Amino acid sequence: MLLLTAPWLIGLLVIVFSIGVALCFVGLMVSLMTALGNKNWFWAAGMLAVFPLAAVYCLRRWQIAAWPGKMLFSGMGLLIPPIAYFLLMIK
Repeated sequence: MLLLTAPWLIGLLVIVFSIGVALCFVGLMVSLMTALGNKNWFWAAGMLAVFPLAAVYCLRRWQIAAWPGKMLFSGMGLLIPPIAYFLLMIK
């Protein structure tokens, strides 16, 4: 249990979490601009209201939204270890 509270591990997880949040934000913004550029007004409005709709949009329109989708999904993947660590520590 002492290893799980090591300062270097917590610092590393904070860095990974920050990179994941940044990738998710940039992926959301680029997918929003992609939806607006392709005149998908309802998708764009939905993405502004509810964040996970950006992932659904990228999956459904992978032909035109592959680049923002890659950023969005890699950011979501980077968020898993820090969130799992936090949930493990509050248990």
